[in-house]
Amino acid sequence: MFLAYCDECEERFLLPANHVVGVHNLASGVIAVELTCYEGHRILVLSGNDIDIPGPATV
Repeated sequence: MFLAYCDECEERFLLPANHVVGVHNLASGVIAVELTCYEGHRILVLSGNDIDIPGPATV
């Protein structure tokens, strides 16, 4: 499950793994997970050891 905020819906969602579109290793310690919300809008969630914000961050 992923906690993600959709700017278009202006809502936070708890999304299951079947909403994952892609996973990208941007740099050492930084992972981007591409998701779609329940309306189909694209969401990018950043995670990893080198993220400066505590917890998963949405972009």
